[in-house]
Amino acid sequence: MFQVSTVCTWDGDKGTIYIDKAVDDLKKSNVEVKPISQLKFDLDDHLQKGGLLLGHNIAGFDLPVLRDSLDIFCIQKYINKKAYIDTSREVSSVMGERYSLNNLVTHTLEDAKIMHSEDAPKVWKAGGYAEVAEYCLKDCELVFDLWKYGIDNGVVKGFDMNEEEMKEIEVNW
Repeated sequence: MFQVSTVCTWDGDKGTIYIDKAVDDLKKSNVEVKPISQLKFDLDDHLQKGGLLLGHNIAGFDLPVLRDSLDIFCIQKYINKKAYIDTSREVSSVMGERYSLNNLVTHTLEDAKIMHSEDAPKVWKAGGYAEVAEYCLKDCELVFDLWKYGIDNGVVKGFDMNEEEMKEIEVNW
């Protein structure tokens, strides 16, 4: 089973880092740090208020991991109600293939991820808790900004590896 070390959220203005390690250097005016045990209560409250979750591959990775590894039972409610937006799934349904978050944000926002996801467990194991938390929070910000760009412009941009060309991808999320 996947071991969850940190979970982050970003609402466009404020971030929350759920973590059980000391990451005081990440406490900023727009970032709150909470114990990971608080996540299930905050997610349940968010759902009760009609909130949605946003993520890139959230349906295929994040939601199952949260449900199964942390026993956050309200996640099944998000899944059943489809109370989430999965930018990866939306782009894949239009293009017929998967585009990585880094591909989309590089070409749409001229921004980039700060770590490869496969490196996060190694960095965590080496004691880089703040680094992993910062990476997770940055990913949340990138997904939000990509989603917002798609809302505002009706498209996002990605490089098609097969055709070796830039694509404008129509989105309606």
